Amino acid sequence: MSIFPRETADLLILVIVTVVVAVTITVFRRRASRPPPAQHDALMKRAEALAEKSPFLKNACREYRANNHLSKRQAGQVAKAVARLEGNAASRK
Repeated sequence: MSIFPRETADLLILVIVTVVVAVTITVFRRRASRPPPAQHDALMKRAEALAEKSPFLKNACREYRANNHLSKRQAGQVAKAVARLEGNAASRK
């Protein structure tokens, strides 16, 4: 008895199983190597939604996309600007 298949159907099954295992390994490795969400992602998504209303937020979003980092001071200023703009939008409704 050999581990190598002798019939075409057996060979096809072996190839399919090999491909499925390779794809599964690749998917799990990519998931494992994915970086965790950054600390300020949620804040910056809100800021990007309001970026057309504020040049400060537009600049902050551009810098965040480039560096993927905000200092505590910058995050505080962005949070204030977002709250101010969201408050203005809520008061107009």
